Amino acid sequence: MNSLLALLAKGATTFTSMVFGILTARLILGTVGVEHYSLYALLVAIPALLTFSDLGAGAVLVNGVATSDDPRTDPQVRAQLTSVGRIVVCFAAAIQCLNTVLLLTGGWAALLGDAGQIPGAPSAAFACLSVFACGIPLGLWVRIMLGLRRNHLTILLQGLISPLNFLLVRLLLGGGEDLSSYLAMSSYVASFIVGLIGLIVTARMTAPLVTRALRDIPRLRAVAGARVMDVGWPMLAHMIAAPIALSSQRYVVAQFGTTDDVAQYSVAGQVFFALMGLVVAAGAALWPRYARQRAHGDLRHGPWSLSAAFAAGMILASAMIWLVRDDLFGFITSGEVSVPSSTIVAFGAMITCSAVLYPMGMFIMDTPGIRFQVVPALSMAALSFGLSIALTRAMGVEGPPLAYVIATVVCQIIPVAIYIRRHRDRLYPLAPVA
Repeated sequence: MNSLLALLAKGATTFTSMVFGILTARLILGTVGVEHYSLYALLVAIPALLTFSDLGAGAVLVNGVATSDDPRTDPQVRAQLTSVGRIVVCFAAAIQCLNTVLLLTGGWAALLGDAGQIPGAPSAAFACLSVFACGIPLGLWVRIMLGLRRNHLTILLQGLISPLNFLLVRLLLGGGEDLSSYLAMSSYVASFIVGLIGLIVTARMTAPLVTRALRDIPRLRAVAGARVMDVGWPMLAHMIAAPIALSSQRYVVAQFGTTDDVAQYSVAGQVFFALMGLVVAAGAALWPRYARQRAHGDLRHGPWSLSAAFAAGMILASAMIWLVRDDLFGFITSGEVSVPSSTIVAFGAMITCSAVLYPMGMFIMDTPGIRFQVVPALSMAALSFGLSIALTRAMGVEGPPLAYVIATVVCQIIPVAIYIRRHRDRLYPLAPVA
């Protein structure tokens, strides 16, 4: 039921986000052109490279909240939240230090490729990451909501980011050409505002858990935390793998392609990553459900039928995009950027592989399963990144998505399927029906 609610919520917010994303792309392309849109696309993608802000320790918090009878007053959950809070504060400080080094050494200009030569681009990147670092501790609410099986509320709140971003982009464009390099700031400010709202809502729902834990975070000597990194370190491997394999693709294209290639990748990604968001939302909702059912001995069904259903949905969605490709992408870019059929097929294959993998991965998110997935996840990331460079040189924009497909099938889907079959006794507390 929670997966269905998450999927419905994500469907509604995906439509809204796609509409406002299209309007934002049209607005930027029609006002300041392809080069500034490429810079915007590169900068707004940075947070996706840093999804491991809790160093994987949030997995303990999700499982702790999901299995607690009353997380609001559970001392173990409070200790876990305190420890994770300390980790994210330290991570935020480290990110800001790195951000400063990149600005002072010219690293931002090098990382952004051709787009880094646009006047004001390094300063804009510094400003964006500064706002992002300030918002990192606010992200604790997402893990708590996931553990509470209220992922649909998280999705609905995060659905506010896209329309708010559009409004802020309009305001910046109205401020003149001097602000054109800073358009991506709108996305970071919108995310910060929604993160603050989310933390307030979560604090009210779980009172007094969040407020007490926040008070405990700086009290290092007086208040001991909980052990979280025994699961955190393996989970960190999962969280690093996705940015290396997926979010780095845009930067591979930036380094080995042109600004037009970045624009083409970004326009296609705007549509297909929205669909992947559906997979992530519905799949993530399975994690606490499987954890609670396994803890109570009620888990009777495997992930196979859900993997098939997820994949079928993505194949159908990709086919629909292919059928309307000329009109859709022509409208998004006002005719400024073309997206060929081969790119659509490559992106469609990529999100279909993710759809197959997600239910399988969520099914084994207990401690042994998380640890098992370390090697497959890191192997997939390394293979995908290496193949992305090679295939981008040979094929162009289609290279990174196809590299991800090959790496995911070989390194994750096949090994995880074998693991589930071999560990049926632990994973299914009762004899499985399917």
